[in-house]
Amino acid sequence: MNQHSDAGLPRSLRLSLWFLGFCLLAGVMTLCLIPLKMPPSAPEFNDKVLHLATFALLSVWFGGLVTDARRWQLMLALMAYGLLIEVLQSFTAYRSAEWLDSLADGAGILLGWLLLRVGLVHWPQWLARGLRLSS
Repeated sequence: MNQHSDAGLPRSLRLSLWFLGFCLLAGVMTLCLIPLKMPPSAPEFNDKVLHLATFALLSVWFGGLVTDARRWQLMLALMAYGLLIEVLQSFTAYRSAEWLDSLADGAGILLGWLLLRVGLVHWPQWLARGLRLSS
């Protein structure tokens, strides 16, 4: 199948989903580059799990908006985005680049790809039906 995953969506919804996706990218980049101070009472968490979940979400989000033929290019672009974040973090005094973060990003991209393969690729159509914007 070489069709758009977002085929049949109203143009306004399709554009809104792309816009929100780019907002997600900007938000992730911002959060990765600003100094974050966790309160002492905040629970410990494994940031690798956060990397994995974030990149799985981005993969599913954009994977539902591109053609099947372009999906591998999307996954490469997301990997490059993750690497760019690590490079930019290496230039800050308050963040550090970690190759394990990139590995977790890649694992998240793979998880997202698998989720797309089992059916989440249709999430934009489900959303449109839920909003009653398409038949």
